Amino acid sequence: MTTPTALSALNLQDLVGLPADEAAARVERAEGIVRRIPRGGLMTMDYRANRVTIVVEDGVVTEVVGIG
Repeated sequence: MTTPTALSALNLQDLVGLPADEAAARVERAEGIVRRIPRGGLMTMDYRANRVTIVVEDGVVTEVVGIG
């Protein structure tokens, strides 16, 4: 699977500071899916070309780990 064009064009750093639900909606509009993790949370290392991993604290995106 390749990364959707719309997702590749999304500036992921723009998601930092947004409410997690709003960030997820932007990713989903760009044909992606979101994995939310807490700061210091564990995640699998499997690769999905359409998945964006975000770190969420108190309902706000504090970091975007990236696509994968």
